[in-house]
Amino acid sequence: MKTIILFLLTAITVYSQEFAKDPRSQLQKEDTNDLYSINEITELDIVEALGLAGIQIHKFDLGEFDEKYDLHLFADEYVHGKLVKTDTLLAYHNQYHYFLEGKEEPSSDYIDQIKIFTRTDENTSTLQIRTYVLATQKEIGLSKLDNQQFFLWREYKETAWKPNQKIPLMVFASSWLDKKYNFHRFCGVAKLSEGDEGTDELLNSSPNYIVINYKVSEPNL
Repeated sequence: MKTIILFLLTAITVYSQEFAKDPRSQLQKEDTNDLYSINEITELDIVEALGLAGIQIHKFDLGEFDEKYDLHLFADEYVHGKLVKTDTLLAYHNQYHYFLEGKEEPSSDYIDQIKIFTRTDENTSTLQIRTYVLATQKEIGLSKLDNQQFFLWREYKETAWKPNQKIPLMVFASSWLDKKYNFHRFCGVAKLSEGDEGTDELLNSSPNYIVINYKVSEPNL
């Protein structure tokens, strides 16, 4: 009988301990053994890991608008420097509406950025295009002209809008054969700009590439 009572007392003690307030942080609760070393991981580490999975995040500053315009996003494909195809990825406008707490009527403003997520696999890339008012998904692809080709994204530095002009945002470009050493390479320029030597080398050397650009124009009434 004493043995049974002792067992019950022990079980009650253990039971009460299981329901004690856990003083650990939320992070310690979720990763008890520090398996992911989260305190040592930086934002750059996460972005690089996404890159290994073929995922990249691209954000472009459009500048300020003071009136409503039509906004179109295009994919221009070039082969050996010649434009061969243009696809319209987005046809909308630069205005959006939003609601403030306590107000029944919506307010309006103009977008100031475009955000594009890319997921790349070999010579194709899926684009999710986002503004404050919409999201749309498109897929682009390039033909392989050489079995050794690989394809990378590069962004432009200056992306502010100008009326009735195509403004380049990013390029999905191919590597090219270095005939001297017989291997494929890709130029080292990280950020593109029109008239820049590194940008010109990329566009002149890449056998085929796609430029993602946008155009702002007066609305068709």
